[in-house]
Amino acid sequence: MNTHTDILLASMVGLETAHAFSAFNPSIFTIRRFPDSATVKDIREGELWGVLYSVMLGLVVSMIIESWWPLIFAAATDVFMVAIYEHALRSTYGST
Repeated sequence: MNTHTDILLASMVGLETAHAFSAFNPSIFTIRRFPDSATVKDIREGELWGVLYSVMLGLVVSMIIESWWPLIFAAATDVFMVAIYEHALRSTYGST
């Protein structure tokens, strides 16, 4: 395929990866504002499902278009999203 199409499809995979994380986890505001004893476990489980979904999506699209760009974009978005959620867990209101 042509490089422009590869990058466009990879960008769509990256966006869908971010959407998947929002489907499996609450918002950053909610995590920080309403923490409870199960929050950390629940968020980590959501991170796992988000990464699993995005890696599978990135791999399938990469195989279809014969380019590694979708998988690379999925992985980069995974790193970004997990970092954001981990930061939210460490910076809940009332924490030290």
